Amino acid sequence: MNEVLQLELIVGVVVTFTLITIFVASAKKGNFDDQKKMMDGMLFDSPDDLKAAADKEAKQEEMIAKKREQKEK
Repeated sequence: MNEVLQLELIVGVVVTFTLITIFVASAKKGNFDDQKKMMDGMLFDSPDDLKAAADKEAKQEEMIAKKREQKEK
């Protein structure tokens, strides 16, 4: 195999494992957890937004119930 290709392969593997190691370490430390955003989102929801979300969830539950009834028939 050509020496340049061997060098590229080795460098590529080393860089890949380095980046994966950095990502895993960051994930374990909780750098990708965004709990503050979720809590702030609840604070700034308007009553209309909350009602729309509740209505959407109710419609989804109705559709699931209808599909179950159709399967049982």
